[in-house]
Amino acid sequence: MHGTILVVDDDPLIREAARLVLSREGYGVLMAADGQRAMELMTSHENAGTVCAVLCDLDMPKVGGKELIAHLRKHHPAIPIIVLSGAPDIVYLEGVVQDGVSDWMRKPATRETLLQKVHTAANLYALRKQQGAHS
Repeated sequence: MHGTILVVDDDPLIREAARLVLSREGYGVLMAADGQRAMELMTSHENAGTVCAVLCDLDMPKVGGKELIAHLRKHHPAIPIIVLSGAPDIVYLEGVVQDGVSDWMRKPATRETLLQKVHTAANLYALRKQQGAHS
């Protein structure tokens, strides 16, 4: 297995599609319907220790993507975050990228785009962990 991807989206069809694609490629998948649930999942040391990337929607109920991103940057800075959004506002997306997001893709994402971005994020995570071990 390649590690675990945390998929955070309020659309159950998006979560399930991502789960199917990623699990077929050997990734474990945790799913959350909003940022609040994602934060709860990441408080478990067992979960946090296996997550190598986060796929995150921006517009969600309860706790939205920007709040979740800030939380993850503070508590799990080595884990790359990929924004998966239908938001058309490029200025908004650029602001999120400045908040420490590794990459972003527009919904609906193709299988190839999803896998390419997740593979890149997982590799980045491995490099960050390796560098942290040598620091």
